[in-house]
Amino acid sequence: MSEFGGMEDLLQDFLTESSELLSEVDNKLVELEKRPDDRNLLNDIFRGFHTIKGGAGFLNVEAMVSLCHRTENLFDKLRNGELTLSMENMDVILAATGEVREMFGALSQKRQPPPAPADLLAALDRVLQGEVVSLAAPAPAPAAPAPAPVAAAPAPVAAAAPAGSEPDWQNLYDNLLGNAPSPTPAPAAPAPVAATPAAPAVIEGESRAVMVEPMQSLKPAPAPKTQPQGGMQQVAAPETTIRIDTVRLDQVLNLSGEIGLTKNRLTTLRSDIMAGKMDTGTLKALDEAISQLDLLVGDLQNAVMKTRMQPIGRLFQKYPRLARDLARQLGKDVELVLTGEETELDKTMLEDLNDPLVHLVRNAVDHGVETIEERIATGKPAKAVVELSATQVGDHILIEITDDGRGMRPDVIRKKAIEKGLIDVETANSLDEKQSLQLIFLPGFSTKDQISNISGRGVGMDVVKTNISKLNGRIDINSSVGEGSRFSISLPLTLAILPVLVVRVCDQPFAVPLAMVREIIPIDAKQVQEVSGRATIVVRDEILPVKSLAGLLGWAETQVPHFGVLMQTAEHSFILAVDSFVGRDDVVIKPLQNIRPTGVAGATLSGDGSVVLVLDMESLLSSNTADTSSLKTSRFVAQAF
Repeated sequence: MSEFGGMEDLLQDFLTESSELLSEVDNKLVELEKRPDDRNLLNDIFRGFHTIKGGAGFLNVEAMVSLCHRTENLFDKLRNGELTLSMENMDVILAATGEVREMFGALSQKRQPPPAPADLLAALDRVLQGEVVSLAAPAPAPAAPAPAPVAAAPAPVAAAAPAGSEPDWQNLYDNLLGNAPSPTPAPAAPAPVAATPAAPAVIEGESRAVMVEPMQSLKPAPAPKTQPQGGMQQVAAPETTIRIDTVRLDQVLNLSGEIGLTKNRLTTLRSDIMAGKMDTGTLKALDEAISQLDLLVGDLQNAVMKTRMQPIGRLFQKYPRLARDLARQLGKDVELVLTGEETELDKTMLEDLNDPLVHLVRNAVDHGVETIEERIATGKPAKAVVELSATQVGDHILIEITDDGRGMRPDVIRKKAIEKGLIDVETANSLDEKQSLQLIFLPGFSTKDQISNISGRGVGMDVVKTNISKLNGRIDINSSVGEGSRFSISLPLTLAILPVLVVRVCDQPFAVPLAMVREIIPIDAKQVQEVSGRATIVVRDEILPVKSLAGLLGWAETQVPHFGVLMQTAEHSFILAVDSFVGRDDVVIKPLQNIRPTGVAGATLSGDGSVVLVLDMESLLSSNTADTSSLKTSRFVAQAF
C-alpha cells in the first residue's frame, strides 16, 4: 500500500520536476569544477537543492529533507565565500546527488526512502566545517546505466514460427488491418533504487497544463529484454507520458475541426450524387473536397508527429555527469561537449537511444582518450575532449560521438578478431580499413586484455549496433590513429510513419525503406557482367552486385527483372532487381503476430486495401540464403487478402 495516501498525483509531479532539476544540478556541478568562482552557477545549484528540499518537505520525505538541507547549507557558504571548493569535496557533493537520485527511485515505488548513509552525512558535516574530505572516486553516475548484455541478433525482427505450426490467421488478419486487440503489457520490472523514476510528465503551456498518453498503436513492438547479468542494475520502465507544448495541441485541434468541415462537405456531395446529381459542378466540387481532405490529413499527420517530438537535450543532459565520474575513476581529464541539444527526435526513439549512447560515451572515455601522461607525452593537451552532437539532415537525425584520443588501428582490430575466433585469416585479409573498423560490432569482440568493472567482456558494441538497427538507423565509424575517432548514427525522425518504395516482384507488391534507396535504374541484360561468380553492373565507374529480390525471397522468377533499385546499407551498396514499381508511399507498419518470417519487418495496407509486406533488408541480406519456407509463407499471407 502506498505511504502517500491521497498525494500520489503530487508525488508524481514532484518526481517529474525534481528529476529534471537534479539532472540540471548534476551538469552545473560538472561546469562548476571548471569555474569554481562562478556565482551564477553557485546560486543556481543552491536554488536547485532548495527547491528539491521544499518539495520533499511538503511530502514529509524526511530523509531527503535532511540530506538536501546539508547540501543547501554547503552551497550557501560557498556562494558567500565562507568555503572554497576542492575536487575532493566535489566528490562528496556528487555522492549526495547520487543518494538523492536513489531516494527518487524509492519514491517512484511509492515508499519512503531510508536515511542517507551515515558516512555521507558525516562527510557533508565535515565539509561544512571547512575540512577537505576525501572519498573514493565515484562510480559512473547511476542515472544512465550501461546497456545490459543481450543476445545479438542480425535483425530487428523475431525468428519465423516453428515449422509445421499453424498461425492464427484470424488474429493475423485483424492485426494487419489494425483491429487486433492491444496485447497485454508485460509486468514492468521494479524500478532500481538508483534509477531516475519513470514518472508522468505534465504538458505545460503558458497558462495551461494537460496530460496526453502516447499513441500506442504507432509505437513499434518492443523486443524482449534479457535479464541483466553480473549484478547489473535493471533498467527502469520507460515513461508512458509525454510533455507537449499546448501550441502544438491547438494546431491538432484546429486541423481536426477543418477535417470535420470537409467531411460534412463530402457527406453532402455524396447525398447529391446518390440522388443522381452528376453534373460538372458537383464532380468539380467533389474533386476539390477530396483534394482539401488530402491536404488537411497530411497537415494533421505532420502535426501529430510533432507532438511526439522531444528535444534530444533531455537525453544528452544525463551524460556530462557520467563522463566526469568515469574519467575521475580512470584518472583521466575529460570534458564532454554537447551541441545540437535543441534537435528534436521521436520520444520513443529517445528512450531506445539511451543505452547505445551511454555505451559510446563510456567507450570514448575508457578506450578512446589517453591518460593525462600519455597525452602530454604525445604533445596533446592534458584535457581530452569528447563531443556529443545532434543535427537534422533532411528527414534524418545525425548523432555523432567524437573524441580526440588515440584512434583505432584496423590491423590490431583484425588481429584481435582472429584471436577470438570471430573471423578467419582469409576473411580478415579481404577487409579494407572501413570494414575492419566494423569488426568491433561483432558479438564478443574486445581489445581489452584485462576485464574490469567498466569494460573488457566483449559485450556492448554488438548491442549498440543491434539497437540502432531496430530503430531503422545505421552507425558508421571514422578513425585516424593518434587523432581520434568519430561514431556517426543516422536515424529517421520518427518510427511512427515510414517512407517506403513499393516494388513488385512475381506479381506481389513489397515495400522497402526509402532511406536505403539511392536511385532507380533500368536493367539491360547486356550491362550485366559476371565477376567472381556474381552478377554485377557498373554504375558511374562503381561495380555493384545485383541481387534479385525474388532470389532473396526464395521464389522462382516469373520474368527477367527490368528495373533495379540502387540501395545503400551501412556496409555496402547493391542493385536490387525487381519486376516493376508501384510508387512511393508513407506507411504505418503493423507488426506480424504469431508468424514472423525472416526478412519481413511487418505489413501495411495499400490505397486499394490490399496487404503489402514491408521488407527488413538488413535481415534479408544478412541471412545470405533466405529461409525459403518462411518466406513462401509470407507470400501466402500477401495472397490471402
